[in-house]
Amino acid sequence: MGIDIRHLKDGCKIEDSNRSARINSQGYWCSFRDGASFYRRCMDGSIVLGAEARRLPAGEMDRVLEAYQGWIKNIAADNKVIRASQQLTNKDYNDVADLYREVYPEEVTILPPDRYGDIVIMPATGCPNRRCTFCAFYKDKPYRVLNEPAFAQHLADVKELYGAKVHSSPGVFLGSANAMALSQRRLMCCLALIKEKLGTFKREVSTFADPDFSAKRTTAQWNELRESGLRHLVIGLETGWGELRANLGKSGDLDKCIAMINSARRAGIHIGLTLLTGAAPGELRRENLKQTLITLESLELSGGDLIYLSPLSKNGFVHDAALEEQSEMMTVIMTMTEAKVVPYQMQRFQYFM
Repeated sequence: MGIDIRHLKDGCKIEDSNRSARINSQGYWCSFRDGASFYRRCMDGSIVLGAEARRLPAGEMDRVLEAYQGWIKNIAADNKVIRASQQLTNKDYNDVADLYREVYPEEVTILPPDRYGDIVIMPATGCPNRRCTFCAFYKDKPYRVLNEPAFAQHLADVKELYGAKVHSSPGVFLGSANAMALSQRRLMCCLALIKEKLGTFKREVSTFADPDFSAKRTTAQWNELRESGLRHLVIGLETGWGELRANLGKSGDLDKCIAMINSARRAGIHIGLTLLTGAAPGELRRENLKQTLITLESLELSGGDLIYLSPLSKNGFVHDAALEEQSEMMTVIMTMTEAKVVPYQMQRFQYFM
């Protein structure tokens, strides 16, 4: 049986005529193709199948693990990563899942699509708002800031969990719902500790930001954050229509939102802007688009920024009307902004190994 081995920054990829796997430097498989079936392991220990990332029940997970272990143990190769993988047991995989839950007692539930490969660091957990009617992630999670010793320990635990992946990951994402609610001193301390303990990253640092629950910052402070590695803010605008935004549990006054976006842009920080589709009743869709376009015109967005169009999900189901509005808004918004406009379905997120 011919085996092809390709070395990666944090492990290797191994392939024969019927199976392939990506294995990290510690020997744990991250993805596994078995014939026509493609599986990925999530940080929480679960396994998902295919492009739709269908989460497997326990019995199917056991079968996939057995198939992988039966295959990898029959491969004769002078490769330390493969040898490490051959020695791992189900208990070892369960121990990694347990460590993940210790490092992230509030699980990583969502990331923007262009930051899926980032290492998640949590200087704070929960959300200071928790009133958004559409949110499935933070309603029962009060906002809590880690003190400096706890944050330093969190970084040490992250380094243990990820191993060599820390150094091969493209960037860092600060969780949970709004790291920008930290004071300037605390946020600057976090950025400094990340650089000291984990190093620097090609795509630097990104975070979610809610302008209505964030510290007010001067031009000098925005510049200070950019110089310290903050590169990207992801802001849930949801709609540019204040009245509808208030009905969604956010502030109907968009002034803070506009001010934060434009201040960050002037400092060289890029913006990811989330807009919900399907939030306005059918007869109000045209007005929602009109008001949203007016708000977008007041923002200093450029080609380095992103607008995510996310269809509203109810109980995990996306209605056709939300997808229709997503398509309509994309067609119009693309003609009036330099920012890249992309579709995004938040409920499909999985935090992969």
